[in-house]
Amino acid sequence: MLIRKITRKNPSPDVLEEAISVMEGGGIVIYPTDTIYGLGVNALDEGAVRRLFRVKGRSPHKPVSICVSRVDEIPRFSRPCGDAMELMERILPGPYTVVLERNELIPDVITGGSSRVGIRVPDDEICRRIAARFPVTATSANISGKPPSPRLEEIVRDLDAVDLVLDAGDCLDMEPSTVIDLTVNPPRVLRRGKGPLDPVLLRGAGDV
Repeated sequence: MLIRKITRKNPSPDVLEEAISVMEGGGIVIYPTDTIYGLGVNALDEGAVRRLFRVKGRSPHKPVSICVSRVDEIPRFSRPCGDAMELMERILPGPYTVVLERNELIPDVITGGSSRVGIRVPDDEICRRIAARFPVTATSANISGKPPSPRLEEIVRDLDAVDLVLDAGDCLDMEPSTVIDLTVNPPRVLRRGKGPLDPVLLRGAGDV
């Protein structure tokens, strides 16, 4: 396991390129986001995604979200309908996961066989610059069933089989992203997390 220090505001291009190279080779990277640390592989590499499931101890039947670098990339991997793009342009980048109908580019292993996929565009330069090359898995960096830790030392101890860690310090905010289902109208909030939920913005979205 390699550990590289990185700053959020001016991340080293060399360190970012190293992270991308590791993922291109099928490796797993722990990386900071605008919420909690994420566990990242190239989301289009089925072998790497299966390895991530083994390292995390996650059931292969449970889906994981993906991270992309810009809102206008979302239609490359999904089928937004209605006013979904307009809403996403208002709330992203930000601490939200939007659920959309997937398209054929997304492997079944990402969605657990579901027809839908969760997509993030984090308000974090490190995430977006890594995901500019290919979509990156956006699952929390923790052993499945164990709460995410704010302490990077503990995260690394639990996930010692990863290939690279981007160390931006311990997490100060442990709220996960808010999950919004955009396959229904009005949108439906599946999980409340970080980020405001303006009822006008979400046009009447409710909780479950």
